[in-house]
Amino acid sequence: MSTIAPESECVQLQTNDGVIHTVSIGCALQMCPVRNMIMLERRQNLYTNDVIPLPRVDAKSLRFIIKWWTSVQDLEESVGTMGKKQLIQLLTEENASHEFLMQVILAANYLQMKDLLKATTHVLADALNECESVEEIRKKFNL
Repeated sequence: MSTIAPESECVQLQTNDGVIHTVSIGCALQMCPVRNMIMLERRQNLYTNDVIPLPRVDAKSLRFIIKWWTSVQDLEESVGTMGKKQLIQLLTEENASHEFLMQVILAANYLQMKDLLKATTHVLADALNECESVEEIRKKFNL
């Protein structure tokens, strides 16, 4: 049903647009639905090489999430304080839109990645606080 052999270091995840990503087991275990599948297999002593589907995550968002997770792993400070700074830096590097930020928030929520969800929602709240009117919010977020 999912993927991981006892000696394997990677897991394959398939996004809703059909793209398969190979990620480290450490990164995969941060994603609650993936972790649950892996733990279920381990309890049943099943180790398959199947790809784990992520029906609510697209490839661009997953690539970004993996990049963010990798960048915060190198931090000595807590992810809670530095995760937002890393997120802002990556969003700037990617020249990401607010629509993309919303996609990442939805993906982080589905994957139950608390630190990423906290960081993304803080960035969104900051963007909303910068707006001086409802019209500006509508324009900024294409509402």
